[in-house]
Amino acid sequence: MLNEDTTLAKRLRTLFREQGVTIASVLTALGFIVSTIVLTIRNALGGGGPTPAPTPSGRVGVTDWVKNQLKTLASWLKTLAGKAAAALPGVVGAIVSWLLKTAGSVAVCLAEHLWASAIALVAAAVIYMRDYRPAR
Repeated sequence: MLNEDTTLAKRLRTLFREQGVTIASVLTALGFIVSTIVLTIRNALGGGGPTPAPTPSGRVGVTDWVKNQLKTLASWLKTLAGKAAAALPGVVGAIVSWLLKTAGSVAVCLAEHLWASAIALVAAAVIYMRDYRPAR
C-alpha cells in the first residue's frame, strides 16, 4: 500500500488514515521522512543508479565474506542496542539493549569460529532429519 512510487505526503496521509495517530504510526512516519531525505541526498550526490559489481581485489573467499557480514551485523546490533537503551524507558531499555549486545557478541563469535559453526549447523540438521522427520 505504501509503495516507493507514491509521494511522501500521500504515504503519510494513507498511514495516518489507516492507522490513526499512534506511537507506532508516528515512528513509521518519521522513518518515511528520514528515508525520503536520505534517498534524496543520495540521488543528488550521484548515488541513485545501480551500483556496479565489486571487482575482486585479491583473493576473498566465501568464508571471508561471511565473516565480514557477521562482523557488520554485530556492529549494527551493538549500535542498535545503544539507541534502544536511550529510546526505551527504564528496565525495558536495559533489557532490550542487553539482548541486542548479546546478539552482537554471538555474531562476532560465529564470525571467529565459522567452520565450527558450519559443522554444528550440519550436525543439527542431520540429527533433526534422523530423529524428528516422519518416516515414509
